[in-house]
Amino acid sequence: MEQALRASSVTLVLALTMTLVARTSVSTHRRDEYLQAARIALQPDGVLIELDLTPGITAAESIIATIDHDADGSLSRDEQTTYAGQVVSALEIKLDAGPLPLRLVSSTFPSVSAFRRGEGTIRLQASATHPGVPTGPHQLFFRNAHFAGQSAYLANALVPESSRVSVTGQRRDVDQRELTIDYAVRAEAADVRAAWLLVSLTFAVVLMVRVTRWSRNTLTFCGALLHHRA
Repeated sequence: MEQALRASSVTLVLALTMTLVARTSVSTHRRDEYLQAARIALQPDGVLIELDLTPGITAAESIIATIDHDADGSLSRDEQTTYAGQVVSALEIKLDAGPLPLRLVSSTFPSVSAFRRGEGTIRLQASATHPGVPTGPHQLFFRNAHFAGQSAYLANALVPESSRVSVTGQRRDVDQRELTIDYAVRAEAADVRAAWLLVSLTFAVVLMVRVTRWSRNTLTFCGALLHHRA
């Protein structure tokens, strides 16, 4: 119990540290940077990505022009959806070396004036689902190729909400465009109980068969002994 509490405390401290670093980087990034901060939540049957995109003041106009296709000075819902789709299509996820298709879940965009002040952040959520993975160690690979060469990147794994999932390691490239997450999946409590029940039933059946055989052999021996004495 004490070790579990210590592990939970360490995990919480790491999570808070990563959040603080990310927030500090967002508030101090350079005026010409397009900061893209990804947070990845691992689940037993899927992955959720939260991506914040914040252009600096001098980078804002080019980002606005990329989104505002009709150049009317406003960002319509269709233009926002189109751009969000482009961002998600530039993300790559692999689970144990197998690709997972991502889909856009939600998106929020700031005003054009907020962009120009260097305070506008686009917030996207994308998810990928899978039928579930076996218990044991696994590896998730993430790559962000959106606006490569014109951006600064951050990438971190979030502390999993599910008690079945635990992050065991994270490795990034120099630019943090790529993140590899090592994690482990444990069996559900119901599965563990079912496995123990199956073992118990199997043991009971084997024991009954052996007892039955022993009883039959004993009766046969006793019958033969009585017949011999008679």
